[in-house]
Amino acid sequence: MDTLTFAERISLRTNAVDWTLLTPNLGVEFDVKSTNWNRWAVGLTLKTKWNTPATFKNRVFYNITEVRADFRNYWRTRQINNKVPAHTGFIDRLFSCRRRVVKHPKTTYYRGAYMSFSDFSIKFGREGHQGKALSAGITYGIIKPLYAFRTGNTLDLDLGFDAGFVAVNSEKFIYNRADNCYTRTKQGSWKVVPFPMPTAARVGFVYRFGSYPITKKYRWRYDADAQYQYRIDSIANQRVVDAINKHNRDSVESVIYKEFWQVYDSAAVVNSAKADSMRIVNAKLKAEADRKQAEADRLKAVEAQKEKERLKAEKKNKGKKAEEKPEPTEGAEVTEPNGTTEPTGEQTPVEGEAPAEGGTPTEEQQTPAESEDTAKGGTPTEEQQTPAEEVSTSQPTTSQQETNQSSAEPGKEASDE
Repeated sequence: MDTLTFAERISLRTNAVDWTLLTPNLGVEFDVKSTNWNRWAVGLTLKTKWNTPATFKNRVFYNITEVRADFRNYWRTRQINNKVPAHTGFIDRLFSCRRRVVKHPKTTYYRGAYMSFSDFSIKFGREGHQGKALSAGITYGIIKPLYAFRTGNTLDLDLGFDAGFVAVNSEKFIYNRADNCYTRTKQGSWKVVPFPMPTAARVGFVYRFGSYPITKKYRWRYDADAQYQYRIDSIANQRVVDAINKHNRDSVESVIYKEFWQVYDSAAVVNSAKADSMRIVNAKLKAEADRKQAEADRLKAVEAQKEKERLKAEKKNKGKKAEEKPEPTEGAEVTEPNGTTEPTGEQTPVEGEAPAEGGTPTEEQQTPAESEDTAKGGTPTEEQQTPAEEVSTSQPTTSQQETNQSSAEPGKEASDE
């Protein structure tokens, strides 16, 4: 059940038939209750057209003012089923709203009563009628939705008619051309028409305010309650479904959350162990590289120190050899640093003279004692040497080669230093 606002209970209406007769008209309708299952409404319509100038021949005119009030009952057709009973007879079928098949579900019907008061002055021929009228009867029609505006307001089509009994107080008059005036020909009195007659035909438009169209209004109470109960059940079912979905979602999320953090923690532990292992391995590798670098630096320093000591020893040995070297005799060749020899110009000492300092006495210069010692078992002569001794004497020793090399390349040693 929905509650209608004050604006949603109001609607404006007008009749296009009266507009074709050049009679402006406007009506207003108000729902009795503010519920969507309310099917009763009251309305008031006013139309007026008075003292319009007559320009037609014989002064044809139509002047009327009317106030009409009606009380309507809106209804919709219902399909016969196990909850809606079938017709019980002809009268029930004639006035019933129950149908075996609902052909127009969007059409709304209405029926009710009306009452009107009018003041008229009408002349279409030679004789005219002027007076007042009271009418009461029934109203019947249908309303179909036409258009829905963006604001929510709607426009409907109203098709209907009114019929009832009429009481008239009318007098007759004619137009007097000579005097250019109207002359009453019969005095009027109140009379009731002895038979019902149609009093209005409607092809009108209804403008409804608010966002509650007629398709949602004027429902049967049973249908409104069933729809309301259906909505309540739908809301309850939706809440249950939401609760179940939330429970399932929370459960799934909880399981996923736990599994995720378990896997995450395991991966974090593994990654941490890998990182620690890599740090340890890297530290060991770095320490090993530092040790190797230190060992290489130490060996390099030792090699440099050895090289320095070697150069120093070579320099020292070179100085000693230079001091122990004998002066060359006359006629001997002197070895230059570039490897060439030059004669000294000195003469070989004569027989009987002492050999130069550091020299070796020749065979002729040996004393008899030395000759005797040699003959007894001293140094063998050249003829007495064995082949092995000849080879050993013919090849200079390693120390002699180094000495000769160092003496032969004094420039190179100086450059190395």
